[in-house]
Amino acid sequence: MRAVVTGRHRVLRVVGALNFGGTEMRTAELLPRLAAAGTELHLVTLSDVIGPGPLAEMVIRHGGTVTAMPLDVRFPARFLRLLEQLRPDVLHVDCANFSGVLLALGALCAVPGRVAHFRGDDNRYRNLRRRAYRWISGRLLRRFATDILGVSPSSLTSGYHPGWRDDPRCRVVLNGLDVDRLRRPSPDDLRALIGAAPGDLVCVTVGRASPEKRRWLLPPILAALRDRGVPAHAVLVGPGDRADDEHVLAAAAAAGVGDRVHLLGPREDVGGLLRQADVVVHPSCLEGLPGGVLEPVALGVGTVAADLPGVRFIGERLPGVTIVDVEAPPQGWARAVEVAAAYTTATAAAVAARRFADSAFAIDTAAAVHLEIYRRWASTRPGRDRESATSSRPPVGSGR
Repeated sequence: MRAVVTGRHRVLRVVGALNFGGTEMRTAELLPRLAAAGTELHLVTLSDVIGPGPLAEMVIRHGGTVTAMPLDVRFPARFLRLLEQLRPDVLHVDCANFSGVLLALGALCAVPGRVAHFRGDDNRYRNLRRRAYRWISGRLLRRFATDILGVSPSSLTSGYHPGWRDDPRCRVVLNGLDVDRLRRPSPDDLRALIGAAPGDLVCVTVGRASPEKRRWLLPPILAALRDRGVPAHAVLVGPGDRADDEHVLAAAAAAGVGDRVHLLGPREDVGGLLRQADVVVHPSCLEGLPGGVLEPVALGVGTVAADLPGVRFIGERLPGVTIVDVEAPPQGWARAVEVAAAYTTATAAAVAARRFADSAFAIDTAAAVHLEIYRRWASTRPGRDRESATSSRPPVGSGR
């Protein structure tokens, strides 16, 4: 059920690059529910480019604004000026450790609610400079955050602090998933689109092109399936990158599966394509709570993913996830693909949908938690006329 409006509250939310990605998609899916319950959302992207993702258009449609504010020498003054102009009830930041810097600026402008939101695990090597930056940012975050959220326990452990459970400001807020969006049909017959024969296995992966997604593992997995007598195709959905795409195509040529790897690029019919998949393969080695795993599981499509904390977190709460060691060879992935494909065959989509709707990953649960935080801090400014302040909104940022 949609929440009922119980008073307006203004939120300034900060993200990095605005493009198709987990943070943007989850925020876009929450926005209609938040707006219906009185949230006035204004967005800042720390980039001079407003990407093709859905979030900018949706923010504007629901009465908010989008401001592109690149990180240069003018940024602190511009950001402080925006805070003074908007006077938000809550500053909600999705910028990992840099959140501490932004929340400190929010404190300077007396923003009541200052929320840091950790979206991913950080298992990358840190040199001395990176460790120093993380220490300073962490000190600012501990000093100025009023709420510290993580999409999974591991995101708070690696992003904020291993002892986060002793900090009363910390809580796990699971990414809500809008299953209705995934039920929209695709205009394409996926098997016909890629030229798959009736007996071919169709493996889909969804995610942007970046090194940690390890999309280049798909061709060797196809070759390993071929060696096991299983003809298969790999369909890669998501924004491309020239270098990463070339890496994938080179791996496909080397494995002798060049005609079975298909780069579809970004699509608005992801759910419709996923529903036509025999299995989803998610080889990423760095995630928080991966939507690329949650989405197919919600549809009853068996999914193979690397052994990461966020993946285990999903697998412990919903069936359909087959977990593979991060360093497993293609043969190990191929065996797991066969197991996951059998799950898809045996699972009714309606059963999976009911199971997901009753889970902690339902979008209404996530919306309720966000609203509780926003309303709590908005209530600390009872005398402010929030309605009249709308006239002072800044113009939409450049790059839109």
